[in-house]
Order: sequence, then C-alpha cells, then structure tokens
Amino acid sequence: MVKKHQDRKTTGLKIAAVVMSLLLWFYVINQGDVTAGAKTIEVDLQYHNLPSGLNVRGPEQVAVKLWGSFHGSADIVAYVDLTGIGEGVHNVPVKLESIQGAMFTSVQPNQVEVTLEKLGEKTLQIKQEVKQNPPTGYQVASVLLSPDRCIVRGAADTVARVTAVVAPLDLGSIVDIATVKSTLQAIDADGKVISAGVQIVPATINVAVVLEKKQLSKKVNVKTEYSGTVATGFTLGEVKSDPAQITILGDQIRVEAINEISTKPIDISGKQENFTTLVELVQPEGVVLSPTRISVSVTISKNVVGGGQ
Repeated sequence: MVKKHQDRKTTGLKIAAVVMSLLLWFYVINQGDVTAGAKTIEVDLQYHNLPSGLNVRGPEQVAVKLWGSFHGSADIVAYVDLTGIGEGVHNVPVKLESIQGAMFTSVQPNQVEVTLEKLGEKTLQIKQEVKQNPPTGYQVASVLLSPDRCIVRGAADTVARVTAVVAPLDLGSIVDIATVKSTLQAIDADGKVISAGVQIVPATINVAVVLEKKQLSKKVNVKTEYSGTVATGFTLGEVKSDPAQITILGDQIRVEAINEISTKPIDISGKQENFTTLVELVQPEGVVLSPTRISVSVTISKNVVGGGQ
C-alpha cells in the first residue's frame, strides 16, 4: 500500500511539473520582453523544398524572440517548407530549427503569404559598362570578361523584362593591366536596373582590363635654327621650309604640350649666296615626327652701300 501511495505521489509530482512548465511557457510568450533574458532578432527567412520549375516570392525576414542563452543570429534558422505546394498564392507556417541554449522561442509572423510562379530562365551575353573612365592620358585597349555569358533566373514575367546584363567597371585607379571583380546587373529596355525578382548566375565575374596611353596626332609649325653668321656685307633674308608644317604623333599629354618643332642648326657661316639644304628635325622624346627632315631654302642678300646708280 505504501509503495502504491508513493507511486501515485511521484506521478502527481510529474504531472504538476509538466503543468507548471506549460504555464511558465505561456506566461513567457505572453509577457514578451518583460521577462528577463528575452531578445528579438531579425533573421533571413529561408524557403525549403521549392518545387522544380517554380519561383517563390515572399517575405525576406522574420522576427525571432528567444529566452535563454544562445550564440547569436547565425545559429537561428527560420524557414518555410514548400513541400507539395503548387503554383499560386499560399499562407504557410514559419518554422524554427532547434536553437541551442534557447529555453523558449517564438516567431513573428508565424505564418506568411508566399507566391509560387513559373520559373523563367534565359542565357545572355554580358556587356561591359564603364562607370568611371581611366586616368587622364589613358584609354581602354582591351577588356576580357570571364565568363562572358550568364544565366538569368526568376519569375517568368520579370525575366522577360531583362534585355541585357552588364558588368559595371570602375577604371579610375587602373594603369596598364589589372583584373577587377564586377557585380552583374540586369537591365530592362529603358536601361533601368532590375534588382528584385531575378537571380544572375554567376553574380560576379572577373574582368581583365588592359589600358594604353592615349595617342594624339596633330600638325605643328617648323622653326628654323641657325649657327654662325653670313659673310660680312651680306644679310640673311627670307627662309622657306618645305613643308612648313609637320605631323607629330605620341602620348596625348606629350603631344598637347608641343606647339612647334625646331630644325637642327643650319650652318650659315660665311654664306654669300642663296642655298637650299636638307635638315634634320629635333625629335622630342616619346614623339614620332613625319617627316623627320625637311628642305629649307635660304636667301642671302648683299648689303647695298650708299645710293648706288
């Protein structure tokens, strides 16, 4: 009799403990943050078991409330199970995976509306789009995209709006050769970025960029230089260069700074009569001249003394 009485007492205590636990749980849930140790964390909502050929649209985050000792949001998994759900709009419960160290948990909202729609997909050639030009004096020689194609996935109507995929490039700090990463963007017919409802695979690509110094060509005047002096009683007269202008080609910055090209000195020492000579031009560093030498005709005139008959 004593043993049976003890068993009934033990069973009663167990039942009482369970009831107390349930009462405590309801109290904690209803009291919210008033209860010591409660914390609310926004976490990403995951969608599990998405049926093949369908795309899901729904809330991106939910609020999870926890009581107890836990290790942060990285350990919290909130998800919706889409098993057996077909195309259309559905209200489905939000579930939580077991969270180590948490005494009690709740999630808000505990039910979400999701839309399952036919999945669209297409492959597009990736286009480069320079957002920031190269430094002054440089230009793009070549660009290599790796890979150069991508897959666009998402709701069929949204994917249909995508007319291009671009790889934005910032070349402002690049000189010569560099490899940069670019995050791809889906673009519609109006040139606007479609950021929601599509997935680009891969999302980022490597872009190899080769820059070269800008080349500039322009015509400049020829300036004749001399050495020595003509003979006594004679004067240096008209000087003609053929051609009077030449073409220079080189780095943009160097060429823009040049306004004329000089000849190597023409020796007029002791000259008493007209003459024509071929003379080399002085070539600045990093600049190509065309032609590299010119013909110069020099007039030498005799000084007239007095009135002369």
